[in-house]
Amino acid sequence: MISVIIPTRDSAEALAGLLASLVPAAVDGLVRDVVIADAGSSDATAALCEDAGATLVYGSIAAAVAVARGDWLLITAPEMRLPPHWIETVADHVSREREPALLMPPLRPGWLASRKRANEAALLVRSTTFHGAPGDLTALRRRFGRGATRLD
Repeated sequence: MISVIIPTRDSAEALAGLLASLVPAAVDGLVRDVVIADAGSSDATAALCEDAGATLVYGSIAAAVAVARGDWLLITAPEMRLPPHWIETVADHVSREREPALLMPPLRPGWLASRKRANEAALLVRSTTFHGAPGDLTALRRRFGRGATRLD
């Protein structure tokens, strides 16, 4: 089972869309919990987390990981739009792999959009591998994403 970690700051609108897309995975038992790492939002982020049943932590991604309960962590930006069949793809990866993966966002037209795709990917990493690693999502992608499996 996975914990979804979402770093946010004043991203309630984008966060609402992402949280809604996680519901089927929670119903299927893939998502164990959702932890929001908030960096001082002044919008409706806190109320949204309460309504969605997500845990709100004020602080860094590492602080959110400290309260996460899953064996795997899916760390993603609130703007992430999950690709079709992501539940099956992630479930398959966590059932047979130990290495990190990058969950790629859906393809968009244009060569520049496809080049930016890796910069928007969600990071899937075992919680035992994470070890409280510091940094924002971009730094964590660089650290764990080298040689990681790309999941489409």
